[in-house]
Amino acid sequence: MTGLDERMKKGLKIFAALVVVTMVVLLVLTASKETVFALRRMSPIYLILSLGLWGVYLLLDAFRISLLTHGVTGKWGSMKAGIEILLTGAFLAAVTPFQTGGLPVQLYILKREGIPWGKGTLIIFLRGIFFAVMMVTLLPFLLPILNRETNVTSIRMLFRYSLFIYVFAVIFFAFILFKPKPIKRFIYRITLRRGKRTRATRWTYGISREIEEMRKGFWQFSIEKKWHSIASFFLTFIAYVPYFFIAPFLLRGLGIEVSFLEAAFFQMVVVMFTFFSPTPGAAGVSEGGFALLFSSLVAKHLLGVFTILWRFFTFYLTAIIGGFVTLKILESGGEEVGKE
Repeated sequence: MTGLDERMKKGLKIFAALVVVTMVVLLVLTASKETVFALRRMSPIYLILSLGLWGVYLLLDAFRISLLTHGVTGKWGSMKAGIEILLTGAFLAAVTPFQTGGLPVQLYILKREGIPWGKGTLIIFLRGIFFAVMMVTLLPFLLPILNRETNVTSIRMLFRYSLFIYVFAVIFFAFILFKPKPIKRFIYRITLRRGKRTRATRWTYGISREIEEMRKGFWQFSIEKKWHSIASFFLTFIAYVPYFFIAPFLLRGLGIEVSFLEAAFFQMVVVMFTFFSPTPGAAGVSEGGFALLFSSLVAKHLLGVFTILWRFFTFYLTAIIGGFVTLKILESGGEEVGKE
């Protein structure tokens, strides 16, 4: 497989179309002459600071992957591999529904570093788990904000959808970690045909074997590598501090005086409740939810521009660079990626 396959190309076209439509709708609904005057007064220093915050987040999250790699394999992962995992993950999240398409390429990057597929899967899994733990820890602080804003029908719908997905995901992973056999038996039953194994059954067996290895690795990591676990937990919070402060800095650049913490929490709410969006890269859903939440803080003529700037620094930029990195990886080692 060289370059992007047809599914990726299709996903990229859908994502690009959604982004363009979203931008146009935001600007049509919010932009005016006042928008132009406000942008002229915007200090470039805040754009530079936002870019710097994005870079710091990237480095800290790459170091978090390096730390997890050390806990799983006993060797520190390279920062280059960590950054590639983040960049390719963002791009492939942008071209696949539910933002789920990055794993094969990320595993190839780790394999290239000498890390077996099973341990590589555990590293990526642990990164996601610690992110989920962070968001659940923040949930008591975020729920009052949502409760205050749920008079908006669209936000209420997004909240209910996301909450359902989170509850389902928590129950599913709880079964995997504590009671994997019932899930395994259930999947076997629905893949059998007249009591005989099918291709789907054999495929499920291979997947369940990998999951079992990952489950054992998770408990081993949590118990035997408790200091790595504690460090990874706190590093997850530290890594996302610059990321969540991008919105407050952009607001200051637009001349809007708001509480840094309040704006950061608003951004956390959007990230948390659009994480399982069905659209590629959460395009449309993320921007819409962000604009609705911040409409109480930002004047209408600045809301669309602010939303676009925020998405550029928190996602578009990463996905664009990630696209070039992904193409390079697929062209240099695409056959191995495709086999997996």
